[in-house]
Amino acid sequence: MGEPETFGAIYDEVEGLGFFAKFGLVAEAFANPELATRQPYRRTIHGYLRDGSVSPSPFRRLADQDPGNASRVFQLLLKRPSFFWEADGEALLRRRKAAFFDNPPLPSIIPVSRIALEHYGRVTPGLGRRRPKRQGRVA
Repeated sequence: MGEPETFGAIYDEVEGLGFFAKFGLVAEAFANPELATRQPYRRTIHGYLRDGSVSPSPFRRLADQDPGNASRVFQLLLKRPSFFWEADGEALLRRRKAAFFDNPPLPSIIPVSRIALEHYGRVTPGLGRRRPKRQGRVA
């Protein structure tokens, strides 16, 4: 049996909407830091740190909920007992997620209503609301 597939959706007012695969595993580890020593939790958190497409947002959000647990997760994950999120977290993110700090953040996905899109001319009014009727075959 494989790993459970979960996705997290985080809306950040600067970065926009982000989707994160296997977010449930990461969130569980931040709720119970001892899980960070076991697979697949360890592999998934490491993957988030290494993956250049994963923003710092999930780490910040989870650490804001409980900085002590975030400290413990990274102490175990990095094998650095002296790591403390409040003192070391931002430096870790800047080192591992440098591309996100090199340029001003731009949203990757922005939820916009159809009315706003129609108003700004990006969508033809009425498009996509109904499927066109199928035409019968002509022999």
